[in-house]
Amino acid sequence: MNSRRARVEVTFVALIAFSLLPRVALAQTSPPPPPPEREGSAEFAFVGTTGNSSTQTIGLGGEFIYRPAPWESKIKVSYVRNEAEDQLRAQAFVLTLRAQRPIQPRLAGYGQYGYQRDRFAGILNRNAAEVGLAYTLLQETPHKLIVDAGLGYANEERLLGNNLSTATLGGGALYTLKISDTSELTEDGHLVFSLAQGSDWRYANAVALTAKISTKLSLKLSNTIRYLNAPVVGFKNTDAVTAVALVAKF
Repeated sequence: MNSRRARVEVTFVALIAFSLLPRVALAQTSPPPPPPEREGSAEFAFVGTTGNSSTQTIGLGGEFIYRPAPWESKIKVSYVRNEAEDQLRAQAFVLTLRAQRPIQPRLAGYGQYGYQRDRFAGILNRNAAEVGLAYTLLQETPHKLIVDAGLGYANEERLLGNNLSTATLGGGALYTLKISDTSELTEDGHLVFSLAQGSDWRYANAVALTAKISTKLSLKLSNTIRYLNAPVVGFKNTDAVTAVALVAKF
């Protein structure tokens, strides 16, 4: 009697398991929902001291993405200003415009324009344009890695020494690690070589950890490094900015 009851229970459990299998398979194979057509963010960081010393640091940034299928366009800006004892010590502005269109499921073609102004690094104006290909090398949750490479042209007006005007070869990678539903780590690195002067190459790397504190607000800890192998005469070749910012998404 007990063995018969056991067989009935095993059969019942098996039926339940087989009935759930299609749902589990569907949950595993269903593609993620498409991203929104429009999304953006704005961030603000401020550090100030008074008393024995008077300093003030402001960091502003923003990003807006528009996806009119099949295109994707992105604008990204950042601004940093530092003042100590009523004297301006640092001021940098960086703008990036990028548009891309898929060629194959993992391959896309892109065009990009960048502008940089950083007088305290000796760069009065830098305009750079680039066209190339981007490839999604890894896309397995929680990891995503996109690499790109392209050819371009850059014109840089310097505070001292000769200005630069050269064709360029660039390459980079964007890595995203989704730590949880509310936090992620990103690293964006880009290397640019001058095709006219071998010693003129530069590298920029930005690492950021973002954690949600509400549906619209996040806290962001970031570190950005810019390295110039051939800096402006009289200036150092490395600049680094570390910031903690409040980010609002819309």
